[in-house]
Amino acid sequence: MTEDNVHRLWTDEELDEGLILMRPGELANRQPLAEARNTLLNAVRSLEGRDTLVTDTDPVTEPARKPGLPAGRRWWLSAAAAAVVVVAVGATVASTGGDHGAPSAQSTSSVPAVKFASVQQALDKAADMIHVTGEAPIPAGKFRYTETRGWYMVASKERQFAFLAEELKQTWQPSDFDSEWLLKIGQTGNKQWLLGNEQTATTTEGQNVNEIRQSGEWRARGGQFPEKALIFAGRGAGKWGAPTKQQLADLPRDPQQLYDLMLKDPYLVNKPRGGGVLTLAADLLKTGVVPADLKEAVYRAVAKIPGLKITAQVANLDGRKGVALGVTPPDGGYLYEIIVDCDTGEFIGERTTLLMPGGEGGIEGIKANTVAAYSSVRTAITDQAGTVPAGN
Repeated sequence: MTEDNVHRLWTDEELDEGLILMRPGELANRQPLAEARNTLLNAVRSLEGRDTLVTDTDPVTEPARKPGLPAGRRWWLSAAAAAVVVVAVGATVASTGGDHGAPSAQSTSSVPAVKFASVQQALDKAADMIHVTGEAPIPAGKFRYTETRGWYMVASKERQFAFLAEELKQTWQPSDFDSEWLLKIGQTGNKQWLLGNEQTATTTEGQNVNEIRQSGEWRARGGQFPEKALIFAGRGAGKWGAPTKQQLADLPRDPQQLYDLMLKDPYLVNKPRGGGVLTLAADLLKTGVVPADLKEAVYRAVAKIPGLKITAQVANLDGRKGVALGVTPPDGGYLYEIIVDCDTGEFIGERTTLLMPGGEGGIEGIKANTVAAYSSVRTAITDQAGTVPAGN
């Protein structure tokens, strides 16, 4: 896949795969499936009405590389910095409608075998699976390693360049929640060019564009890192982005109460723009510390968000596949999505897509439906802080 490719949410191959899952005996030989595809698409349209996004009419321009960008929040540098724009999305290894996995990437989660007719159905399935599987505890003396690989946009209207830069965030959580945690944030130097090239954007007013976002290493008991570090990590202090053990215990398990609590959060009251409740839910889920019963409540609470839609039945992020669910903020400038493997209840990640040409910066050459940020989250168990488990 190249940057100029038009990515369609359901390809012929995806439809073939879905039909084979439904009728393996008759369709395993992959003979022409045009008639069957049409039948399936018509059935989906009938179920989802005008809101279905499984047509071939809505192309999404996406860079072709490895995934991982965050969503929901934006930071704009001052005009003195040559109008360089940094668009950030959540901070979790996640993927949304479309293919953000490397061509050779192997999925570490199941391909959804069931197509969902509604947001409620999809999130109920995810919540039910979490209820059954629970959350794997951290063995005594070991650490839970959470890796968030994200891509964020850096762009300049004056100098006509735009690219996605890759950032790696790593957290080591000890088996004793209140003991010392380790957080590392670093820029990998990898880029996906959307507009211009390396020569176009070497420096900005004396500042190397590779150094716009911060890197560092922090240690803190109970995961209570300095607010600066949490901002760099795309999170934020408080019970959603950096919850204490007690805050996790105190958050309501009743979905309606949890939804009402998120809706009344000062962040949303004071800053009504953005992904709203969906952003707060993603902030919590991507921390990697949410117990199973709370995660179940979060999914059921998210299903109550007005205007939330299934934006992709099969979304691929970093080789992991799930259902994409998204909202468009009141200003209508972008689409914010989370991706969930509803067959396991696993939170995969988040993504932000610009809906208008040029985005908020009005940069000529950036097409509508360009992915501006995305991120994915992986977790594993390791023996000690600072050690990356094999396979990550």
